[in-house]
Amino acid sequence: MFAHARLRALLSGDWRPKDLVEFHARHKLQIMAHSPDAYRSLGKTVAQAGARERTELAREYREGFQTALTHRATPGRHVNVLQHVFGMVSDHLDDARRHDILEAIMSYRQGLVPLTLPVALVRHHCAAEGVAWAREQTYLAPFPADLGLRNGLVKR
Repeated sequence: MFAHARLRALLSGDWRPKDLVEFHARHKLQIMAHSPDAYRSLGKTVAQAGARERTELAREYREGFQTALTHRATPGRHVNVLQHVFGMVSDHLDDARRHDILEAIMSYRQGLVPLTLPVALVRHHCAAEGVAWAREQTYLAPFPADLGLRNGLVKR
């Protein structure tokens, strides 16, 4: 819902090809978690951003983006994305922190922990190590934090 709203806001304004490229870069992992095929296809569309007519480019990207997010993000795809992000930060980490992240990802794969655990761990280490690329990824923070949507409050 938030990703669609961000795309609507972008395409309804006075956007330039570089704005679409930046949007796609921020949503890369989110798209990949839902549909690796759509991710590759949308990448090809975005690569033509400066050479194609804006209206047609916007229509094609919007349709591809919407279709991509209709696919369910599976645990296997989440693991793939988490490992991708891990690869971006692993060189900055010592062995103990690398092990912690990989253990959290594997525990998620086995169904032992919720997705929020490895995502929070990866997000934390990317922020701590200044991995700017990851900080911009909507996959790691898909909605405004002040909504508290990841907070599982238990009523007693």
